[in-house]
Amino acid sequence: MKIFYTAFLALLFSTNLFAQTTPDTTNIVIGDKKIIVIDSNPKSDTTSTDLNFDTDEDNEDNDFDQKSELTHWGGIDVGVNMLLNKNGGTSLDTNSTWLELDYSRSLSWRFNIIEEKIRLYKDYIGLIVGAGLTYNSYGLKNNVDVSTRDSSATFAFAIDDSIRDYSKNKFRASYIHVPLMLEFNTSQDNDRSFHVAAGVIGGWKMGSIVKQKWEDQNDKHQARRKSDFNLSPFTLDATARVGYKNFTVFATYGLTSLFEKNKGPEVYPVTVGLQIVPF
Repeated sequence: MKIFYTAFLALLFSTNLFAQTTPDTTNIVIGDKKIIVIDSNPKSDTTSTDLNFDTDEDNEDNDFDQKSELTHWGGIDVGVNMLLNKNGGTSLDTNSTWLELDYSRSLSWRFNIIEEKIRLYKDYIGLIVGAGLTYNSYGLKNNVDVSTRDSSATFAFAIDDSIRDYSKNKFRASYIHVPLMLEFNTSQDNDRSFHVAAGVIGGWKMGSIVKQKWEDQNDKHQARRKSDFNLSPFTLDATARVGYKNFTVFATYGLTSLFEKNKGPEVYPVTVGLQIVPF
């Protein structure tokens, strides 16, 4: 009988020991990571449970963030406007000398509101489209009044104003612009990437005005006059953008004249600047 009890206790002990060395486990898989949870005091037979969490949404968010960081169009640009003659020079003919500019007042503000990149090869090469607003100011250096030759507004020109001495004299044109550019990034990490983009920007003129300020016998005056001034209603500019990380400089060159053909001086706008606020 003593031998029987001894054998029974040994069997019971070995069974409990075996049960403790084979605890329940739960495998949790998150993306390419695997977490193993072990129950040190199981209440039933050994089991193994796999739990998989769907991470597609997280992957899509990360992909969207990377794509956005490596697209360098959206934001606020500021630049300086210049005017070139038909030969690409800075000297203006006699019909255009009134357009000599005060560059400190000839600024371009560009609000690149909408951007979208079509990936051609990951984020290394992409096609950028979008939309935004442009406000181009041209500060006139000479004391002239912008007008038209006759009531039919056949030609935009300016006359010397010997009565008023303008402290501020500029005209401004506003446009809706739409870019089409090919962008290249040297890395898929924006913190290490140089970027280059080139293409064209189409524009539609929304309006144009002349702003003037002057003093007359110690009285201050100002005028604001709206007109189309025979400016081209549609524009097309060649453009290039170059930068590192979120710093970007840009340049645009007018492929269309500032004024309509045979209705104003044949001059082509050029803008050089940088992006001050990236989106």
